[in-house]
Amino acid sequence: MSLKEFKKPDEAAGESFPSLTKPPGDAKGAEDKRIEVRCTIEGNPTPKVVWRKGQWLQIDDGGRYDVKRSIDSGSCTMAIKSARSSDAGRYKLVATNDFGELTVPFSVKIDRLVRTDSQEALKNFKTQLKHREVKKKEKKTPEEREKEVLDILKTSDPKDYERICMQYGFYDFRLILHKLQKLTRVDVDEPEFEAAKVLKGLKHVTVNDEGTAVFEIHLENVSPNKQMMWYKDGEVVQVPGPEKRHELRRIGNVFQLIIRNANSQDAGTYTLDIGGEKFDAILTIKEQPLKFNNELRSQSAKVKGRCVFECVVSRRGQKVTWLKDGKPITLRGGTSRLQAVSEAKCHKLIISELEMADAGRYSVRVGDIESAADLTVAAAAIRFRNRLVNTEVKEKASATFECSVSSKDVKPVWTVNGEVVKTGGKYTIKSGDVHSLTFKRVTLADHKAEVKVSFGDVSSAAELQVNEKAFKVLSKMKNVKSRSGKPVEFSCEIDDPDVDSPVQWYKDDKPIKPSSKYEMVKKKGKYTLKVKDIKPEDEGVYQFQVRGCRQEGQLTCSDPPVVDKSLLERLKKNPLKFKVGEKAKIEIPFTGMPPMSTSWTNGRVTLSEKGRFHMDTVKNVAKLEVDKCKVTDSGMYELTISNENGEAKIEIPIKVVDKPHAPSGEIAFSDVEADSVSMSWNPPIDDTIEVDSYVIEEKDPSGRWKKVGEVPVGTTEFKATGLKEGKPTQFRVKAKNEEGESEPLVSNEMTPTAKDVAPYIDPKIIEQLERNPIIVKAGETAKITVPCSGNPPPSASWMHDGEEILPVKHHRAIKNSTANNVTLEIRKCQTSDSGEYEARIFNNIGGTVIKTKIIVKDVPDFGKTPINFDKIDAKEVSMSWKAPDEKDNGGSPITGYIIERSLAGKNKWEKVGEAKPATTKFKCPKCEPGEKYVFRVKAVNEQGESEPAVSGPVTCGSAVVAPSVNPELIKALSQNPTKVKAGQTCRLKFPITGGEPPPTITWEKDGKPVEMDGKRVVSNHADHANANLTMHKCKQSDSGKYICKIKNEAGEVQVPVEVQVLDVPPAPEGPVEFSDISSKGLTVSWAPPSGDGGSKITHYVIEKREENRKVWSSVGKTADGATTSFRANVPGGKTYRFRVRAVSEVGDGTPNESQPVIVKDPYDPPASVTGNVDMVTATNDSISIQWNKVTSDGGSPLLGYYVEKRKKGTSSWNRCNPNQPCTDSQYTANNLRQDIEYEFRVFAVNKAGESDPSRASRPISASEPVDPPGEPSDIKLTDSTNTSLSFAWKGTDVHGGGDLLGYDIELKEEGSDKWQKYNDSHISGTSFTARGLKQGCSYHVRIRSVNVGSYSKYYRYKGSFIAQEIHAAPAFKMTSELETAVRHGFQINAGGTIRIHVPYHGRPRPDIRWSVNGHELHETVMINDADGISQLMIRNCKGIHSGTYNISLKNASGEKTLAIKVDVSDVPSPPQGPLQVSEANDVGMTLKWRPPTHDGGNPITGYTIQKREARGRDWQTIAQNVKDNFFTITDLRKQRSYYLRVQAENNIGKSEPLQNKEMVYIKEHVAKVQIEDVQYDEKDLRKPPTVTVPLKPRNVPEGVKVTLSCSIAGKPYPSTRWFKDNRDVTDDSHYFKENVIGLCRLVLTSVKKSDAGVYKVVAENSVGTASSEANLLVMD
Repeated sequence: MSLKEFKKPDEAAGESFPSLTKPPGDAKGAEDKRIEVRCTIEGNPTPKVVWRKGQWLQIDDGGRYDVKRSIDSGSCTMAIKSARSSDAGRYKLVATNDFGELTVPFSVKIDRLVRTDSQEALKNFKTQLKHREVKKKEKKTPEEREKEVLDILKTSDPKDYERICMQYGFYDFRLILHKLQKLTRVDVDEPEFEAAKVLKGLKHVTVNDEGTAVFEIHLENVSPNKQMMWYKDGEVVQVPGPEKRHELRRIGNVFQLIIRNANSQDAGTYTLDIGGEKFDAILTIKEQPLKFNNELRSQSAKVKGRCVFECVVSRRGQKVTWLKDGKPITLRGGTSRLQAVSEAKCHKLIISELEMADAGRYSVRVGDIESAADLTVAAAAIRFRNRLVNTEVKEKASATFECSVSSKDVKPVWTVNGEVVKTGGKYTIKSGDVHSLTFKRVTLADHKAEVKVSFGDVSSAAELQVNEKAFKVLSKMKNVKSRSGKPVEFSCEIDDPDVDSPVQWYKDDKPIKPSSKYEMVKKKGKYTLKVKDIKPEDEGVYQFQVRGCRQEGQLTCSDPPVVDKSLLERLKKNPLKFKVGEKAKIEIPFTGMPPMSTSWTNGRVTLSEKGRFHMDTVKNVAKLEVDKCKVTDSGMYELTISNENGEAKIEIPIKVVDKPHAPSGEIAFSDVEADSVSMSWNPPIDDTIEVDSYVIEEKDPSGRWKKVGEVPVGTTEFKATGLKEGKPTQFRVKAKNEEGESEPLVSNEMTPTAKDVAPYIDPKIIEQLERNPIIVKAGETAKITVPCSGNPPPSASWMHDGEEILPVKHHRAIKNSTANNVTLEIRKCQTSDSGEYEARIFNNIGGTVIKTKIIVKDVPDFGKTPINFDKIDAKEVSMSWKAPDEKDNGGSPITGYIIERSLAGKNKWEKVGEAKPATTKFKCPKCEPGEKYVFRVKAVNEQGESEPAVSGPVTCGSAVVAPSVNPELIKALSQNPTKVKAGQTCRLKFPITGGEPPPTITWEKDGKPVEMDGKRVVSNHADHANANLTMHKCKQSDSGKYICKIKNEAGEVQVPVEVQVLDVPPAPEGPVEFSDISSKGLTVSWAPPSGDGGSKITHYVIEKREENRKVWSSVGKTADGATTSFRANVPGGKTYRFRVRAVSEVGDGTPNESQPVIVKDPYDPPASVTGNVDMVTATNDSISIQWNKVTSDGGSPLLGYYVEKRKKGTSSWNRCNPNQPCTDSQYTANNLRQDIEYEFRVFAVNKAGESDPSRASRPISASEPVDPPGEPSDIKLTDSTNTSLSFAWKGTDVHGGGDLLGYDIELKEEGSDKWQKYNDSHISGTSFTARGLKQGCSYHVRIRSVNVGSYSKYYRYKGSFIAQEIHAAPAFKMTSELETAVRHGFQINAGGTIRIHVPYHGRPRPDIRWSVNGHELHETVMINDADGISQLMIRNCKGIHSGTYNISLKNASGEKTLAIKVDVSDVPSPPQGPLQVSEANDVGMTLKWRPPTHDGGNPITGYTIQKREARGRDWQTIAQNVKDNFFTITDLRKQRSYYLRVQAENNIGKSEPLQNKEMVYIKEHVAKVQIEDVQYDEKDLRKPPTVTVPLKPRNVPEGVKVTLSCSIAGKPYPSTRWFKDNRDVTDDSHYFKENVIGLCRLVLTSVKKSDAGVYKVVAENSVGTASSEANLLVMD
């Protein structure tokens, strides 16, 4: 049975145990009635609730029960729908969450219902009716089965009780007996009980750890039905509890709570609650010191055995940690081999199914103590049943080696060629009855691989034979051409991507080895040779060979033209320079393969042989000549030289130099003083010519220019000094380079002036400008120049008829200011530009104003003038018009008018007369009666004729008709005003009927004529069929009553129109004012705006923003437009700005913004309480505290203080006096829990609010005052570092009136008065280390004892301690493991791991150095240094790691050295080279070598000598067990090349081989010829080629390899060429060709149908030729 473990709740996160705010009470009800039990449960997370009857029967919702729960309120309800007598009994409620389980018992009583016989019969009859049709076995409920058993037991013999219970499936025999006893009792009325009387109260109990604690109380008059509950620290005591240690007893009037095997967790306050009466007592547990009663013992066991480590500690319930070799053991539980079992004080580690890896040092850690022991695991003897056997497979097949041994429980170690292998990659290892190692897809590299399996000390080995697999060439090598310096690639692809055969590359039949020049790459079946940075000497034939396949390709260098790099570098650094007008000659030498071609460009276009350019190429020199150079000829010229192999492009910088161009812009003056001036200018616009500097010159009084300075290029400023105040002068600037100086840039005259002079204008100039206006014609430019002086140079703003001239509005106006004048320029003048202009000239010293006028002369603006007809006869028409005023006369007086006439609709105009300038009437004669005419009039001035004013059509001799307007339209216009929003356009237009002659139309507003300005207010007189008036960008002033008068000689009609221009309301009047300011808000008030914009104000909007922010936010709005104040509730303590705007139907008006205002009370909250909150006195349920009164009430009388408390360790504060602040500086907190520590803080309060809280008090326990404990004594310094001090002291035996909690320690620096506490919680022992100190500082220390309710006086050490390192010479801590290593050393086989742990101590931490045999450690050795221990580790060790390892510890106090010998058993290192070959002849040769540097820890037993032909793959053993360091080989074949190698061998195995680097060629011995008498004969020894063995015809199937061969002789030896069907195939890479010592071969690796034909070989030398041919047939 496993016990559920509960976690400790995190109160800060709101977690808590299950608890009952309303427990379930006993219930009582009648039979057949509903009975309910209710309770309320709390807890986080929400507890799970289970209702049970008796011990085990769980009650669920459904059937006869209603089980409900509300998660929100925590209420739970269990109801019995129709109670039965069997429902009576004991029930319980179980509430569980992650932190605990709460069980609450209660009882249910049932009053039996007395039924009459008729009722019982009726009930039985109803029951029979329900079951009258189908009779089947009724499934009984557990309660019914239980009642049936109890009824049987009532009439049975007691000795048969247990048998009957077992027969009916009831196994809780005691429970059934208990219920049977209740049934046999006779219910009697419960007596009335008085209140319980205490005869003997509860007493505090103190027991030793694991003792039995008994709480006992003697009570009288205790009702049996009263609920009795025990609590520990406010939580219900679980009886008997998870560990069955708690027991409740009642013996008469004695009530007991018994706690067996008590531990420290049982300590606390226990409360007995009987019907609301509570009795308290405290349980104190005295713990024994933590130690091992029984420590671990070392053990030995065998593989698959079982081992138990067991220890016993002095305390129960301790958490233990098991470790192996110093590392924690992971215990997975369940069926794991490692199981940890803890029973009371006994702790066990059980290891089942032991393995060899389980051996090691095991330890158990309990608190601060630890015990350790060793485990030795021995393996059983092993023997082979079946050994490994040699295996032969084909390449890429799988190979499996199998064996079996006598034990199934051992694990094999597989090695291949001495290397340990594991499952993964190409290997698969299986273990069981049969152990196997499988090679996946073996390769030729696995050929003769030695496979070995080891089981401890026994092993078996076998060899793997791999046979080659044939393959085809998919992609052949090709010839390559490339440039020098470039990389090239030769590649060949075969159909076997995983071939592992040795691959060899050749150049001209010589092997190629990987180097910086050559790189060999294999990707799947494609082999690539990369040749880097090719040079002409790299040309040749490159061959690729793998197994029997050979491919070749030709490399040819094809270099493009090259120009000397040093020449190009010189040209980059020093461009070619030529002067303007000279002839430029450019010559560039180059190298390259002819034929060559050259071309030139000047960076823009390709140059050709014409004009000033001449090009030629002579003897690898490219030439270019340019006649009469120009500056534009400068640039980057490009010469392109090309041949068939490529091209070279050379950039040639050409620079044509000349004098620079003049500086640009104007010379601007600044910082004018009495004797100096600063000037600036712009560089030349054309920057194609370099400038070296600028020369500044001044004009002297005689008119000559003299140099006053020179500045370098990049500087365009200069300060001239030595000037004379008030005397005008002039400067000029010239650009300069090596070729000379540019044309000058000349400044305007300037006059040196003293500093800070206000602008000055000659009064004569002012008078002249004011009297003489500037007259220009329309379209011309008007310029106003005002000479002025001042320092700083003045600026000007210009006004036209009172409006400022701004660039954004006046695009044709250009303003400018210089040191001597200000100007205004108006381009393309119009008549609207006429008027008065004002210049406001100023600097920071002062200013002046000057005025003038501009008159723009133009033709009159007459085109929109209406023509009125005064009289119309049959033959003449009288008309009149209005003369242009000064604004419309074009700036010149009117000189006359021209009148023209045209038939209506013809547009053919004839002049009918003129009128004098003073006349505005004209009578046109000679009109034809009945004709309809149109007249126009032109005004004339000295500038010309205006645009004509055109009349409406008029009929001569027609009847006079008065104009009219539709009366309905007039009525509608008079009743419905025309409304338009401000800024929009208002258009008034209505048709006119009749009107002969054409009427005159005029407009009036509020009784005054409407002023037509021709721009904003316009009436179109050309539209004679309508009366119209257009007003653009309407203003509120445009509102009013308009009358349109339409009149001719026949009559007049008036049309009234009311216009309303609606605008947003203006800003509210007056400043925004504030009143009733407090921290919660203020009242804002304002005055109504001066108008409403034509629409009624509906309300006001109030907005605010914080003073340091820009965003406005809404505060609110008024209810209507009549309200001019608003209460704004805003957060206090900030500075705001408010603004108010009126709102109408048109929109929001302009805001009125207030000044800043601070929203706060006229008084502030009081200052916070200073100083400590101290305890005055305390009881078991109350604490009295006091504090200092506040020093400032914030301007408002203090109302009192609020006090808050919280439990120690929690974050939630609760107010003690929330309803009324206390007026005194002392307060008593009541209803506290005994022995609980509380913290307090205080707030002062006035009308403005609460102050900041005071500093929290120290934790104060709610308990009766106790005596302080005794003082500690005898402080000693036990250790010291640069940042820490370690102390020990003698504790006190006097605990005072409560349990001793521990000690507090405080330190202070020398010279300081501030003590600082260094322990976070009370120190339980009598030693402590204070950390984080300052190096070299002296510290005083003091310490005190602390018990439950008080603390002792501080015990202070009289002296001081310095935080500094205590020096100690280094020393080794000789553990048993280290001592064994020093005495006997380490012996280990190759492949294992070496671990050497060396503990040490020393102050300061010593410098640690490791070495082996006096040398540096190998790179594979890992060193891990920590404080107090150094570890050396070598994984997969080898023989080279053997030696004596020395560790040296050194610090300022001394040095210590320790030596440890390590022996690694391994194969020897390779013999030392080089492998020397001597006495090589046709008989044999002698090999010599030196012994290996390391014998692998075992003597050399001999050497093995092997050979391999140069083009072969396999090594053959020549000799074994050679004892000497030399060997003579005698059985080598002649005229062959060989590689040789030697391997050293010991009893572990063979070393890596020592191999010769160069091939050894075995020559055939040539006997010496003795020539005694030489006769010279001039005989021709040459011989023509002859075919000694001809080609033979072949008939082969497709896909096979075919070789055509023949033998050829001749002297000199002839060259050969091959032909197929008379086509030369000598250079065709499809064929492999070979000619070796007279044997000629042509090989086709995989013959195809297309390869069929006649093949011929032709041999040729200087004497003659010979040939042989044969036919090749290819079959299907």
